[in-house]
Amino acid sequence: MSFEAKDYPISDILNKVVFDIPRNQRRYVWKKSSWQDLFEDVLFSITEEKPHFIGSIVLKKGSKKDGLSYYTIIDGQQRLTTITLFLVAIMKHFHENDMMDDFWGTVSYLQSKDNRNQDMVILNSEFHTSISHIIAGMINIKDPKMSITAFVDTHILSKSRDKNIGDAIKFFYFSIKEDLELVKDSQERLRDIRATLLDMTAVKIESSSEEDSYTIFEILNARGQDLASHELLKNYIMRYIQPVELRDEAKTKWEDMERVLGSSIDKFVRHYAIHRYGDIRDKYNSPYQAIQKNSRGKQVADLYNDIKLKSEYYEKLIHPSNGREGNCSSTEFEIFDFFRVKRFEQFRPILLSLMHQKEKEILDAKKYELTLKYIYNFFVCYTIIGEEKSNKLEDVVFKYSKLLEENYSDEVLQEFSTDLKGKLPGYEWFLNAFKNIGWSKHFGLYTGDKNKKRVQVVLEVIEKFVSQRNEVSEFSIEHMLPDAEDIKNSQIGNLIPLEEKLNGNLGKKPLSEKWDVYEKSTFFSCRGVVKQYKSKSFDPQKRTEFLAKLIFNNVLELNQFDFSKD
Repeated sequence: MSFEAKDYPISDILNKVVFDIPRNQRRYVWKKSSWQDLFEDVLFSITEEKPHFIGSIVLKKGSKKDGLSYYTIIDGQQRLTTITLFLVAIMKHFHENDMMDDFWGTVSYLQSKDNRNQDMVILNSEFHTSISHIIAGMINIKDPKMSITAFVDTHILSKSRDKNIGDAIKFFYFSIKEDLELVKDSQERLRDIRATLLDMTAVKIESSSEEDSYTIFEILNARGQDLASHELLKNYIMRYIQPVELRDEAKTKWEDMERVLGSSIDKFVRHYAIHRYGDIRDKYNSPYQAIQKNSRGKQVADLYNDIKLKSEYYEKLIHPSNGREGNCSSTEFEIFDFFRVKRFEQFRPILLSLMHQKEKEILDAKKYELTLKYIYNFFVCYTIIGEEKSNKLEDVVFKYSKLLEENYSDEVLQEFSTDLKGKLPGYEWFLNAFKNIGWSKHFGLYTGDKNKKRVQVVLEVIEKFVSQRNEVSEFSIEHMLPDAEDIKNSQIGNLIPLEEKLNGNLGKKPLSEKWDVYEKSTFFSCRGVVKQYKSKSFDPQKRTEFLAKLIFNNVLELNQFDFSKD
């Protein structure tokens, strides 16, 4: 079996060819999140002046007729379809801006001309027949004032079948429009967008049969071809899954997974490998190799089902949502969304194991949520208060992600919490770090949004502990003593959460006149300072030390995590 596989720019892949998408192939399913990723990748590539790699495109060779090469798309139709629709949107802008040379210069990437001077649409779908109709309509468009919505509505043959096709064109059209409004030379920018889209590279794999394409994939990997882990893993599963009749369904569901995870899919594969096999760095060259070697001699269908299940857990981590239609409980949403915003990704293998044990009902819901809160509190203490680097936690993640998945017990969970707290250098370190937390509009050391957010997170942790509530409503940061008077009044010991409305009534009142307002607050920590300090002198520095002990000895107290008493 001879073949050639190397990186090609999209402009070459679309040159003098005709691609067929047979009816039994899956439908076009990409949505806004995937379109957005591609558009942002194009804009980023313009800035970096470096072509974007979009993965592999697997083609089954057909005939060659009248100077055109014919192929059936085995893998990559979502990307090729999206690129085609992106080009249609670009052509609409060329037409509206009377850039007719650029307009006609784009046609050859949507329509090939054979040796008999016959025009052949490059991308043909037996299911989405509107695509060829849209391309022909754009090439023959007359009225530059025709809106994109009117154009799409006029050329969609089946609104129920091809709505997503039209939505993609409109998304790219309006995204381009917004981008062009931000630059001085909109025409040059439009040319840059087209050039960058066509300069994107892909590994083009040609084979004489679908079965050969999977073999080629493995050969490429053995040769060191630069293929992404998720592509190699997909190929491995599709080649070896049994019975072979499962392949089409598995391919469809895998592409659904790719769409949902988007640009996070290779990160998911890496975290999945750690979650299943622990520290893979020294034993294997890649996450794919770790998974492939550990699944030899086993049912590939079982591996596929496990990956699919864990991808659903992973979606919670990268796209958490709450409410009736959400994918998370209120506690999960609060913690996962916090981790997402803070880009705390290192514990995702651990979280996959915990979610799995909870779904199997080995870890009950109460213990599961308590564990999530413990990890959240540790992260706040270690990373936000202590400003330590999370890469120092790798050994804990490697050890316990695998243990919690394969050999879960409450004792293992307790060991995990103990080892995790052992990563904190000690109370003196914690106290010194805690004293550096503060916010002020007057002293440079404590100004800025970063300091403000740091304070907000710490005040939330304290409020959750003293109130025993899972959620904290929005609040403003109240300085009990005026921060303008002394830099010490900027420190965390002088700060409490307070409703914006109540805070607005305080003005420059002395502390003695604020107690009554504090008592009206719904925040436990706010009312708590009234009980603790109203009848005696208030020292912000002493309160800072009090709060440091409260968090270190109670919020991260292992007794609250000891399940052996249940």
